[in-house]
Amino acid sequence: MIAVVLVTHNSQQFLPELLASIDRQTRKPELKLAVDDNSTDGTCELLAKSAFTVIPAQGTDPDTTTRIAQNFVQAVTAARDSGADTVIIGDHDDLWHPHRIAHQHKHLESREHVSMVASNGRTPEGNLRTTFPVPENFNESDIQTQWKYAAKHSIATGGASALAPNRMSTLTVPNGWLHDRWWSLRAVREASMWIDPELVIDYRVTPEQQVGLDTADQGNTAKWLGRKLRQMPATARKMRDISQLLADTKTNKS
Repeated sequence: MIAVVLVTHNSQQFLPELLASIDRQTRKPELKLAVDDNSTDGTCELLAKSAFTVIPAQGTDPDTTTRIAQNFVQAVTAARDSGADTVIIGDHDDLWHPHRIAHQHKHLESREHVSMVASNGRTPEGNLRTTFPVPENFNESDIQTQWKYAAKHSIATGGASALAPNRMSTLTVPNGWLHDRWWSLRAVREASMWIDPELVIDYRVTPEQQVGLDTADQGNTAKWLGRKLRQMPATARKMRDISQLLADTKTNKS
């Protein structure tokens, strides 16, 4: 079963175009699910009209990064527990190309070892790989080579990614990490990551977004720096998280 999952918060401004792009998919999902984080602007009503099951967010962490990750974990877990073996992840303000679901589902269906597909998307500056480049031979590289690169660079954007959640050892994301960053690291360690160059979304950059490309702040150095400082990771804690991940996935090294 294929599921589409979204996380929303006061998303009414962007949802009509997103929902229309989901409705235009050549491969229709069997389940559409959204975790909504206390919207007050009509977001839930729009989702319901588009046949989405809306679940209230359980995340309460004051840290934006952690809370967003908690909400996506909740959404993907709910989809998995409802029987989904392919989960297409969406950001609330992007536009999906009509073949997105069919394309990403085909990747997961044809590659039984893959748990995460990170596709590409069109951006105001070009595409996601312009901002987050990945070596062309990444998929053919061994785990150590993939890990050395992925540990230093973001290789997946959640809004352009798809998961096979039953193939992941766990969906849990440590505090302070974004879901896409942590899931991609785990997938690399478990030899189940696939980088896909196909453009499957138009990635929109807006002043309202909480995380993502920095384009919206490029003209305001103080705002950009302030946001970066607020999101700056607790380095010691993250190093412990990485050490634990390496220990947990030691048997997968090759």
